[in-house]
Amino acid sequence: MDDSEAGKDQSADRRAGTGSDTEGADRLQAGREQLALGRSDRAEAAFRESAGLCRAAGDGPGESAALAELGELLFITRRFDGAAEALRRAAELRRGGSDAGLEGATLLNLGNALQQTRELAEAVEALTRAAELLRLAGEHHDEHLALTDLGVTLQALGRAEEAIETQHLVVAHFRRVGDEHFLAIGMSNLGSALVAARRFAEAVDVLTESVATARRIGRPRAESLALGPLAQALRGAGRYDEALTVHRQDIAAAEESGHLHDLGTARGNLGQTLEKLGRGRAARRAYLRACAAFRKAGDPASAAAAVYGARRAWLGIPDPDRRPHDPYDDVRWHAAARGHAAFTAAQLWGGPLALFASVATGVSAVLALAATAGFGCFSDGQYAVFEVAARLGVFGLVVIWLALSVLLPVGLVVSLLLGAEHRDWAEAIGSVLPVFLVLSFLQHRAVIRSHRAFDPG
Repeated sequence: MDDSEAGKDQSADRRAGTGSDTEGADRLQAGREQLALGRSDRAEAAFRESAGLCRAAGDGPGESAALAELGELLFITRRFDGAAEALRRAAELRRGGSDAGLEGATLLNLGNALQQTRELAEAVEALTRAAELLRLAGEHHDEHLALTDLGVTLQALGRAEEAIETQHLVVAHFRRVGDEHFLAIGMSNLGSALVAARRFAEAVDVLTESVATARRIGRPRAESLALGPLAQALRGAGRYDEALTVHRQDIAAAEESGHLHDLGTARGNLGQTLEKLGRGRAARRAYLRACAAFRKAGDPASAAAAVYGARRAWLGIPDPDRRPHDPYDDVRWHAAARGHAAFTAAQLWGGPLALFASVATGVSAVLALAATAGFGCFSDGQYAVFEVAARLGVFGLVVIWLALSVLLPVGLVVSLLLGAEHRDWAEAIGSVLPVFLVLSFLQHRAVIRSHRAFDPG
C-alpha cells in the first residue's frame, strides 16, 4: 500500500498538545493556521521556531507537539529523512508519558516515515510499539492502522508469513466493525502478502473480494491498490490473459483516482506481465510510461526502477521476477561458457599463434562477462560500476575483434607469400579461425545489447 494510505487517515492525528510555553504555543498555532491556508513553507518555519522556543523554555510537551506537526508536514511534502528525524525526537519526548494514545500516534507516524527511508527494522519496532500503546489507550481503529503498516513493513522485509498473520488481524477487525473502506485496504494488503508467499489461489480469492468491496463503495484508490496485487496473483497462477485484463483495469482506476504513484505502479506491473509473455517492445513502452508517472509524482527511485525494467525488457533477460542483481543470471553463464570453450580450444590446438589466441580469447571471455554482468545489473542513476563494466566490456571486445580481423587476413597473406616452408603459419591461422568466429559472435551480441541498453529510444 503506497505511502501507507491507511496511516494518513488516522483519527489519532492532530492530538498534539500545545505545551505550557506561551510564545512557543503561539508559534505552533500560527503554523497550523498557515498550513490550513496551504502555506507549507511558512508553516514549516513556524513549527521549527515553536520547537526551538519550547526547547529553550524546557517545555517538553510543547516541543514534542511542534516536532510532531513538523514531521507530518515533511512527510506530506515527501522529505522523509527530515520527517523521520523530527518524529523520532517527538517520540523520545513522549516516551513513558501519561497519554499512551498520543505516544502511539507519534510512533505510528514515525513508522510510516521509516518505511519511506527504508529503515525497515526500526519501522517494525516503532509500529509494533504503536499498536501496543494504541490498544492500551482503547483506540482500536488506530491500533489496526498501525498493524496495517506493520504488515506492509514485514512483507518488505521478506517476512511474508508474519505479514499474513498481521493482515488477517486487520481484516477481521474491520470486517467486525463494518468499516468497508479499510476492509478493502486490509484485504488488498493481505492479498499482497499472500502473493509474496506464493499462495496465489488464496490471494486471488482475497483480492477479488477487495476489488468488489472497493467498487461497491465507490473508492477507486482502494480498488487500484487491490487490482495490482490481483494481476500479480493471476500471473503467478499462469492466468496471463486474465492478468492483462486486470492490469488495464488497474491503470484505469489509478487514472480515475488521479494518484500518480499508483498509476506508475500499475503501468510497471503491466510491463512485468508483458515481459513474462515475451512481448519486449510492449513491456518497454509500459515501463517508460511508468517512469513518466513516477517522475511526475516526485519519486526518482521508482522512476529509476522503471527505467531498469525498460532496459531489461529490451535486453531480454529471461525472468522479470528474478532479483535484478542476481549474480547467476543466465546471460552471464552463457557468456562464460562460450569464452571458456574458445579458451580451451585455443590451448589444445597449439601452433605458433596458440599463445596469442589463448590470451586473446581469455581476455575476451573476461570482457564478455564484464559486459553481460553490467547489462544484467545496472539501472538509471544507480550502480554506476555495472554500467562502466558494460561499456568497458563492449569496448574491449570490439578492440580485440578489430585487431584479429586485421591480423588474421594479413597473417594468411604473409604465409602464402612465404611459401610452403612456412605452411605451419597457415595451419596456425586456420586453427585460430574458430576462435575468431566465437569472438565475433560475442562482440556482435555485446554491441546489440549495448545499443539497446544505452540508446533505448
